Amino acid sequence: MMQLDHLAVDARDVDASSRFLARILGAQAPVPEGADDDMRRIDLDHGCFVLFSASSEPRFSHVAFRVDAKRFAEVVERLQAERVPFGNDHFDTANGQAQDPLGGAGRVYFNDSNGHLWEVTC
Repeated sequence: MMQLDHLAVDARDVDASSRFLARILGAQAPVPEGADDDMRRIDLDHGCFVLFSASSEPRFSHVAFRVDAKRFAEVVERLQAERVPFGNDHFDTANGQAQDPLGGAGRVYFNDSNGHLWEVTC
């Protein structure tokens, strides 16, 4: 598995998209980034971050995060509280299941308003 220190993601509305992901992951609020502050940055653990940049036609992304069991449970709770459809199958992201069919402790997939597929696993 390749490990990155950052990831760039396109979004129609960088504020809404970055706030949504930060809430679900339990991260700090996004901060402005870039020469014109036109991007939003979500800082994660170990010096990693996700950078949202504006695009009128975002390219689809599938991004996965591996977290510990406690954070995974918190992500599932936040998805449920916000009524965000999720599932443990990337072809059925609304089945409401969180057990990992691949043998891990847990896995969820969910989509955002830009069509990106987010995955959280432990």
